[in-house]
Amino acid sequence: MDEKEQKRQASQIVIKAMKDCEIRKIDPYITIGAFIDEIIRKLSLQNEDEKISKFLESIAEKVRTGIYRKKS
Repeated sequence: MDEKEQKRQASQIVIKAMKDCEIRKIDPYITIGAFIDEIIRKLSLQNEDEKISKFLESIAEKVRTGIYRKKS
């Protein structure tokens, strides 16, 4: 399976998990915070802190430029 297909499937899993949280009436900010915490925890097992912080900074820059708001 190529990278694009892996990303598509991973996104579907995350969307389903978020819907499950919504059904259980978990606050969206708590849901997203929990996902982010788990992602950072997973990254920290595989990478150095500096590499993780640069990755998160690159995501922050994408947020600042509005890339996640643009329609694909």
